[in-house]
Amino acid sequence: MNDNRSPELHELFKAMSLAQAEMKVAGKDSANPFFKSSYANLQSIIEASRPSLCKHGLSVMQQIVPQDGQDYLVTVLAHNSGQWISSQMKISPVKNDVQSLGSYITYLRRYCYAALVGVYDGTEDDDGNQATYATQQQVDIIRSYGAELCNKILSHYNIRDLSLLKSQDAEIVIARQHKK
Repeated sequence: MNDNRSPELHELFKAMSLAQAEMKVAGKDSANPFFKSSYANLQSIIEASRPSLCKHGLSVMQQIVPQDGQDYLVTVLAHNSGQWISSQMKISPVKNDVQSLGSYITYLRRYCYAALVGVYDGTEDDDGNQATYATQQQVDIIRSYGAELCNKILSHYNIRDLSLLKSQDAEIVIARQHKK
């Protein structure tokens, strides 16, 4: 038996098939002004899926579980037959303050919930580009442009360190400097 599922899954899969056939696309009701994009927040994703899940005997639970000195967000999709599946994601925010932790956990909850129940939010797939940070080589190149430009970049992208710059944004900065 796997640690992330019950021995049998046929009832859960049958119920999920019925629930997903009825689920709506989650509305993009939140804005990210930094990336000039919109997205479905956790509430919209739950509202788009919960009625169909409940109708077919399904529920979702999420909890933070410590394991080997690390915290994980565990998301469980359960069926009233007792069958279940789960996923877990390590909690490791870039910044180590309460606001960053809270934001990071909400982000994980939204993505893990949506992935486990199959809710689609209509967000364009960026192939992970927004989730990757600048490489050390990119950071070193940008630092070589001087402190004045680095401070402008930090201010423009509202970050405290160049290592927090997204890889895609670092490429843009480097390309602009090569054009000059």
